[in-house]
Amino acid sequence: MAGSTEEKTHDARGPLCGGGLHEGTASLPFFLDQRIVVIKDVPAEICGDCGEPYMMSGVTGRVETLLDKLDELDSEISVIHYKAA
Repeated sequence: MAGSTEEKTHDARGPLCGGGLHEGTASLPFFLDQRIVVIKDVPAEICGDCGEPYMMSGVTGRVETLLDKLDELDSEISVIHYKAA
């Protein structure tokens, strides 16, 4: 589910398995009541061992804003790109 476009490595470790994290992008699913939203190309730190993506702190507010805007739509499934939205 996670896809990396950059391979910048640092000393951070993933909280689930302890694998090394690298910067990249990921497609992240969100479940809002009876709706599904997928935001693609979200900047994330991705575990090199298990592949679990973690949103970078600087993008959390932007993702929340996008989810709030999509909440107004009467759509059961939405797929958007982080950079285009």
